[in-house]
Amino acid sequence: MENLLDLLLLHVVWYAIVLLAASYIRGFSGFGFTAVFLTGLAVSLPVTEIVPLSILLELVASSGQARGIVRHVKWRELGILLATGFVCTPIGVYLLGFFHDLTLRVLAMVFIFLSSLFLVFYRRSLVSFSTGSYALAGSVIGIINGAAALSGLVLALFFSLSDERAPRIRATMIAYLFAADIWAFVVLLGMGYYDSATVMRALISLPLLAVGVWLGSRHFSSTRPSTYRKYVLWLLLSLSALGLVVIAVKELL
Repeated sequence: MENLLDLLLLHVVWYAIVLLAASYIRGFSGFGFTAVFLTGLAVSLPVTEIVPLSILLELVASSGQARGIVRHVKWRELGILLATGFVCTPIGVYLLGFFHDLTLRVLAMVFIFLSSLFLVFYRRSLVSFSTGSYALAGSVIGIINGAAALSGLVLALFFSLSDERAPRIRATMIAYLFAADIWAFVVLLGMGYYDSATVMRALISLPLLAVGVWLGSRHFSSTRPSTYRKYVLWLLLSLSALGLVVIAVKELL
């Protein structure tokens, strides 16, 4: 296993821990895999190797969850989110020409952190979103995705305000990320990021990925909707804070 992963034994153990944690979070919440995976492995692998592997594992995870979520997906709203996001993603990419990508990523992380912090401690009424709200959210998510690749976290923040049932929120997020990951996979494949080492790492990762997603899904099925929303907000708070810390440490070193 050590040779196949081309990592030191200590890094292999850490890889397994991060993978299991990311898979569990994905199984429970429907998002967060790449954020945890990327942050956790940045100390042992270059981002150019982590991202293609993460996208591939996300696709496998979504495929495994498909049977249990199809009936819960809000298909019309999903279509609006994807269409507006696809149209507006180039705007985010365009912003990269005027701002450093790190600056945009930090701004997005700070926005997610402050918004999550406010929502955790502020009691508010949940909202029934209109078609226009989904179109606006999809546009914002697309811009942020193009500029900082944080669409999953922003989508989760948007849904944390919705009065929709937890199973539908989770299912729609999984379906959205599945579609986004397919596009990312095609782009990365065309650019030659998938070599034999990445494929081998993905194959070796499948058992732990399956266990983590299964455990997370079982936890979700026994969780009350109010608890799920709180979990999502605390997860967003933690991931954004951790992301900012990692960025700060990298800049200082």
